[in-house]
Amino acid sequence: MAQRAGVAISTVSKVFSGRGEVIPALRARVTEAADELGYQPNYVAQSLRRGATDLIGFAAADLSDPFSAAIAAGAESVLRPAGYALLVMSAAHDRDTEAANIRYLNSRRVDSILIAPTRENHPGLFDALQDFNGPVVAIESELDPRLSVDGVATDHRQGMVAAVGHLVGAGHSRIAALTGPAWRRAGRERAAGLADGLRAHGIEADPARTIATEHDAAAAEAALSRLLVGPSPPTAIVAGGVQLLLGALAAIRARGLAIGRDVALVGWDDLPLAAFTTPPIAVVDRDPKGLGIAAARRALARLGSGGVRDDGPARMDLLPARFIPRPSASAAAGKPSET
Repeated sequence: MAQRAGVAISTVSKVFSGRGEVIPALRARVTEAADELGYQPNYVAQSLRRGATDLIGFAAADLSDPFSAAIAAGAESVLRPAGYALLVMSAAHDRDTEAANIRYLNSRRVDSILIAPTRENHPGLFDALQDFNGPVVAIESELDPRLSVDGVATDHRQGMVAAVGHLVGAGHSRIAALTGPAWRRAGRERAAGLADGLRAHGIEADPARTIATEHDAAAAEAALSRLLVGPSPPTAIVAGGVQLLLGALAAIRARGLAIGRDVALVGWDDLPLAAFTTPPIAVVDRDPKGLGIAAARRALARLGSGGVRDDGPARMDLLPARFIPRPSASAAAGKPSET
């Protein structure tokens, strides 16, 4: 093929391995010659020679979730131009399946693993990742520090602080948050953000208004319902996830409250219908595709793709959250709430 294209063998190797720079004119000649000859590169043979598979694994908690699918799309948009393929596996929120997926990716000798785990730390996951010898990037999670893995995550604390600041500005001081479970990084950071946001405005946080349920609509509804019938119910609620928002909506409706008038409501993640409900729901929005892009770039840096290898200590890269104000986050009864 090198003879047919009129280039050096090393140039052909660079074109099909994705390693090294090739000027566009030469690249075009090589690909044209490959088309004429019907050539298909043997990636298995290449991987055996180089000791790398050019595969990156993505262990998703549940690929049927659009959030996980967007992460995969973001990662692939970075990996494909760099000469890597993304091998995706879904655990369907089952911890044993997740550990088995990690072991399978290891058996396929993937060069790196991206993981958005079902649960941050459980023995099976720890053991499976400990057996993997390549770089690991955790997405929206903090794994056992003994694994010394990189992470990329949304700045949930900053997102909650922004939501609280908006609600306080609308006159609210009794603000409750369905944060999600404390065993998940996002839940811990949302809880911390609620305390930080209230403290910044001189408001003492009430522990009873930090509701750390599982991401389960029924559990969220039950916990919030108990709070709404109490002697000092919240006038504003932040729901840190889709299931938590559904639970909050059910609890609010059961009490006969009007969103944006009797109680303010903020959701998490800007679902397509959030802007079209009545009233439109304010949200703290994340960028799942951006998380995938950041995770892929971190993995490539560890692998030395592009010629510079990052061998520094494990790090966590934070992506900003964006608060989107909408009428659901208005002042209760059109006036400041009372403590």
